[in-house]
Amino acid sequence: MRRPGGFGVPFRLFGSKTFHRVHDKSAKRFRLPSWAISLIVIFAVWEAVSLSGLVSNNQLPPLHQVVLVLMQLATTPFFLSHVGQSLANVTTGVSIALVLVLPLALLVGMRAQLDQALTPIIMLVGALPDLAILTLLVTVIGKGNMAAVSISAFSAFFPIYFTIRQGVKDIPVDYFHVAQVFKAGRLQTFTKMVLPSIFPSLLTGLRLSFEFSWNVLLAVEIIASVAGIGSFISTSLGSSAHSLTYGLAAIMTVGLITITMDRAFFERLENRTKRWH
Repeated sequence: MRRPGGFGVPFRLFGSKTFHRVHDKSAKRFRLPSWAISLIVIFAVWEAVSLSGLVSNNQLPPLHQVVLVLMQLATTPFFLSHVGQSLANVTTGVSIALVLVLPLALLVGMRAQLDQALTPIIMLVGALPDLAILTLLVTVIGKGNMAAVSISAFSAFFPIYFTIRQGVKDIPVDYFHVAQVFKAGRLQTFTKMVLPSIFPSLLTGLRLSFEFSWNVLLAVEIIASVAGIGSFISTSLGSSAHSLTYGLAAIMTVGLITITMDRAFFERLENRTKRWH
């Protein structure tokens, strides 16, 4: 059946659903993420307040000056080496924490008595202030990258532990009964059932651990005199002219690294994991 006044093409081929699908795809393609919109608003307010004169440039440099300094620092080997050192310390610390936590959290999650014996103690240790632990580590280990890696591993231990532990507890008991019925070995049960089940929780723990470790690492690099972006911020703020601009540029670098790792790596990996489930 032809539509009156049409060109002889069946109207059902170009129904409203087709146009809605095209519109939805184009809308999703060009839509900014919510976090990006929030950043744009914050940066716009920052720039407006700085240029309006409500706050002096010595107290709050304009955003465009900070961005220009950041672009300048991005081509400086000295600054890039400090950023790379901090990133290496955080990554090493989180990796060490993951290796230590994974078998422990699996055992605790599957053994109720072990959970009751160890988890309260781990919660007690996790409640201790990170700066107090940092002072102890510096006294025992000494200043340097070793202290930075150790405190990063300490900070990453607890979010990874509790997320994996809860992920194991959330596995239905029937899954283990089915594995026994099919006579699956321990290795096969772990690789085919336990690991895919806890992977979303593991990913959440890693995301949290990276954020916590970054926050603590800046304090470590300032207090323990570790070469990194934290010491660069401390040195910049202690210098004379335009010190705050360089300090804010370095702080912005930490934020950009954190957002990039969270959105470009962890979020994509999380989206792929959702397809498995």
